[in-house]
Amino acid sequence: MNSDALIDCLPQEPPFRFLDAVLRHDPPREAVATKTFPPGDPIFAGHLPGQPIVPGVIVLEAAAQLCALVLLESPPAPGTRVGGYLAGVARLRYFRRVGPGERITLRAALERKLGTAARFEVAAEVDGERVLRGQITVGGISGA
Repeated sequence: MNSDALIDCLPQEPPFRFLDAVLRHDPPREAVATKTFPPGDPIFAGHLPGQPIVPGVIVLEAAAQLCALVLLESPPAPGTRVGGYLAGVARLRYFRRVGPGERITLRAALERKLGTAARFEVAAEVDGERVLRGQITVGGISGA
C-alpha cells in the first residue's frame, strides 16, 4: 500500500490527522512516518503565544495513529477504516520541544498483541534528536 492509502485508513480526519507520510510499513512489526507542522498551523494558536511549540500530547497522538497502521497487513475494504483507541501510556518521556516547520520522524514497533489490544514501543525524533519515547497500548483494534 502506498503512503497516502495507508494514512487514509485512519479514522481521524484533518485537522486531527497527524501523519504526513509513511516511510516504512512492515506489518505486523513496525512502521515509520513523518509529520511537519508548518508555521501558522492552527495547532500553535493559543499554545504558549510568542513561543510556539507542538503540544507534547499531539506528538503522542501522532505516535498512536502510527500504531494503528502497524497491524494493517492489507488494504481494508473500500470505505472501511482501521479502528482503535488509545488505551494506555507507560514510561513516556519527552526529551525536547518541537517547533514550527520541524519534521518529526515517528517510529512504532509492536511489542505484544493482546486480543483486540496491542502494546507498542514508540519513539519520535527531529534531526536525530530524541523527542519522545515510551509505550502505547491501543485497544479495540478493528480492520487490521
